[in-house]
Formats: sequence, structure tokens, C-alpha cells
Amino acid sequence: MGIIEYKVFEIIKPCLNCNSFVLKPKTDLKLNLENIIENFEEKKFMIKVYTGSMLSIFKECKINIYTSGKVVIITKDYELIKKIEKELSSILYPYIQSEKMQSEEN
Repeated sequence: MGIIEYKVFEIIKPCLNCNSFVLKPKTDLKLNLENIIENFEEKKFMIKVYTGSMLSIFKECKINIYTSGKVVIITKDYELIKKIEKELSSILYPYIQSEKMQSEEN
């Protein structure tokens, strides 16, 4: 049985001189970050700051996740970006599906 891979994000390099990449969600959403914190802790991410609209975490590099689903990853290492994108997709996919179902009901 194969592993199912969820492609939740599009990887964007904001500028040539920036030390970061942006992961843009493929669908419009509004994440409840408070509900997701525990999942990141279970996956060995260090929680740095939670403001209500932004969750700052660390695992090999700094990662900022916004309620819009946009993610900013502070690194120039594209291989690390791809690895983090896969991990974040697997963590966030169930929440994104839940958010989509709730918005379709309303």
C-alpha cells in the first residue's frame, strides 16, 4: 500500500535577495491555529509565538503560519522547503478539509 501525499501548497520565492519562501495555499481558507498547536508539538516542532492570527514555530528553521493558510519559511535551502512543505501539508490537510466542509454547509 502506497503513501498518500497531499499537495496543499504552492511554493513561491518572494524575491532573489530574500532569505525566505512563501507557501501559498491552493484554496482559500481560514485556519483556527489554536486547534493545530498540539499537532505541531506532537511532530516535534517548537512553538515560539502564537498571536491568534499567526503561529511561529521552529524545526530546522523558523516558520510562520497565518490564519489565511499562508506560510513563510525562513531559509534559502530549497530542499528543506520541499521537506517542510510535505510535513506541513500532512499536518494541515485534515484541518483544511474540515474548514472546507464547514464553509460549504454555511
